[in-house]
Amino acid sequence: MDKEKDILNMLSSAEAHAGRLSNRALIIQPGAVGDCVLMLPLAEFIKKAFKIGTITMLGRSNYMEYFPARSCIDSIKDLDSIDLHRLFVSHKDFELADGDSLITDFAGYRHIFTFLGQPGDDFEQNLIFTANCSNSVEVTTLALKPPSDYKKHIVKFYFDSIAQSCPDYKYRKPSAKYQTKKYLKALKSDISQGWSVLNTFDIEKNQKPAIIHPGSGGVKKCWHIDNFYSLAEELLEAGESVVFLLGPAEQERFSKKIIDRLSALAPVIIENSLTHTFRLLCCGGCFIGNDSGIAHIASSAGVASVVCFGQTNPNVYCSIGPKVKTFKFDESDFLKPSPEAVSKVSKAALKFLSS
Repeated sequence: MDKEKDILNMLSSAEAHAGRLSNRALIIQPGAVGDCVLMLPLAEFIKKAFKIGTITMLGRSNYMEYFPARSCIDSIKDLDSIDLHRLFVSHKDFELADGDSLITDFAGYRHIFTFLGQPGDDFEQNLIFTANCSNSVEVTTLALKPPSDYKKHIVKFYFDSIAQSCPDYKYRKPSAKYQTKKYLKALKSDISQGWSVLNTFDIEKNQKPAIIHPGSGGVKKCWHIDNFYSLAEELLEAGESVVFLLGPAEQERFSKKIIDRLSALAPVIIENSLTHTFRLLCCGGCFIGNDSGIAHIASSAGVASVVCFGQTNPNVYCSIGPKVKTFKFDESDFLKPSPEAVSKVSKAALKFLSS
């Protein structure tokens, strides 16, 4: 009798698991690197609250290439792989032929959460029509950015938006600790390949370097480059290892003179792949940078992070992760060389590096 009961329980469990796997969701996220990372807490919540088996994120694939196998996102799709422009035509003029590729692109999902379009606009109506051609789908349109006067964290804005848009669902509210969780997990191969790069600069595993990323997608978000240079000097004088990490924006923005100056002080690693960047960050003892997508990747991966804010509000856009320290500087300490600001950031970084 007990064996029969065990078998029935196993079958029931297997059936429930299969049901969850068949419950697929799509998140349409057209934002930049940081926007994609800040979507991870919401994606994790959606997965639990709506009993989702797999989640696909549709966005810029180069911004999300490291998500699968390292986060709650199971797969990604690139925006350019779908004829999304067709969904922006007037709903009265929108047409689909039998076997249309758009029907295939949105087939099989039970839930679609889109941060593209507005509630009730042509895009949403056309998306609902397209997705429901193959099966019944719930489409929820959400705002990518909060109002300009919003004071709470943007992830809280997303959680509240879901609750308002889907009132018929009964689910537990997210834990207040969502800002201190780790949302990206490094694979063993990530750590191995990250160290293989650092080793070429004679940095050994016992050194756990401070990784300084002095850039951001927005020029006005960047702490003055002299401050980063002085910061690196202080960390080196304290006996720490330092590397500078430059991405495409910095390669385009920084002059050869600036890059040569940084190189004379510490190794400069130039990366164009976010997967390679992720691997390097996971090997660091501390990340120091501006309000940027790279800062969000580092902190969400659990890397101790010190993030410098100028014009943007850290209460709204603070990086999420278990070890994050933010500084909000006024213009005189942010856009100009500031020994006082450097000292504050240096102390915070050294505290992380010594722990």
